[in-house]
Amino acid sequence: MDTKFRFTKATIDKFQMPEKRLRLRDTAQEGLILELAPSGSHTFRVYKKIKGRSSPVTVTLGKYPGISIENARKQAIAVLNEIGCGVNPNKIERAKRKGNISLGKVYEDYKKVKDLKSSTIRGYDSVMASHLAPYSKKPLSRITENDVKKIHREVTVSSPALADLVMRFLRAIFNFARYEYRGLNRALLFEHNPVQILNHQRLWNNVARRHARLTQGQLPGWFVGVQAVREQGGEFVVSVCDMVEMAVLTGLRRGELISLTWDHVSMAEGTYYLSTTKNGDPLELPLTNYVRSVLERRLEQGYDSAYVFSAPNKYGQIKEPKKVIAQIVDKSGVEFTLHDLRRTFTTTAEGLNVGAYSVGIYSFQCG
Repeated sequence: MDTKFRFTKATIDKFQMPEKRLRLRDTAQEGLILELAPSGSHTFRVYKKIKGRSSPVTVTLGKYPGISIENARKQAIAVLNEIGCGVNPNKIERAKRKGNISLGKVYEDYKKVKDLKSSTIRGYDSVMASHLAPYSKKPLSRITENDVKKIHREVTVSSPALADLVMRFLRAIFNFARYEYRGLNRALLFEHNPVQILNHQRLWNNVARRHARLTQGQLPGWFVGVQAVREQGGEFVVSVCDMVEMAVLTGLRRGELISLTWDHVSMAEGTYYLSTTKNGDPLELPLTNYVRSVLERRLEQGYDSAYVFSAPNKYGQIKEPKKVIAQIVDKSGVEFTLHDLRRTFTTTAEGLNVGAYSVGIYSFQCG
């Protein structure tokens, strides 16, 4: 069967669906081909051998009959002109696709490339879902300074601090895209970061960082409140109460407490081990008397879990302690967060003239 002829609707339509891919060539326009697939699709392409290249350049034009034969010939001429000028149309098309990449797709790539903790990803996912969802499918290149100001202004109504956080996240996404996606000859596709308008117009809320902590006068009543909740609660409540006590005694972060496992605790040697801290370094710490008593109490509970602060759920560990913390606040009359307890530890240690280095490394006995 002759596969090289002048394309017309009649000559093309007479071909039956092939058992394997069939390539037809147009004699009226050099380089124009029509590929017939067993699935029944007909695709116009330009197929051009170039001197000095081991493989021809193939450029997809579109489907027949969606693209007419005459239109396909016109497109083929334009593509061949580009190739004649030394330009690869496929590279141009790839650059266009990169330039039109959506905010949501950039974020997905960001998560794949960056080494992010699961807690960080959950926070970013929340920002995307709650505040950037209307822009998720929008090309990053079409998110403007006015969009940035609008988002910042709207979130500020409910939380000025959260508004700044959303903008820092968006700024990071643009900074990532700047070097992750390049055009022809490595040209920058996202040279401008629209979040910078907040700097230029001084629109950041600049909410002061929280410095709350428990005072020495509040601590006795706080410990009494923790004990009262512990005595009235079940397995999960007891576990959270033990965890908050260890937080104020060691200054450990929430994630470090929740992920602490028994294989990282040596009661015999009087140490416990953090495989990953916030700065990424492992750390071995001593058990003080009070911390040891907390851990001994955990062992006496006999819960079957690899985690020190276990929970009767499918994870075997505490996931969200807010409700129990609210009970402790109610019993003790002391408002606090887990990070407040970390600040309390640091402030108390400094008040005992423990050096900054030691505060960052060692636990201390409280009470």
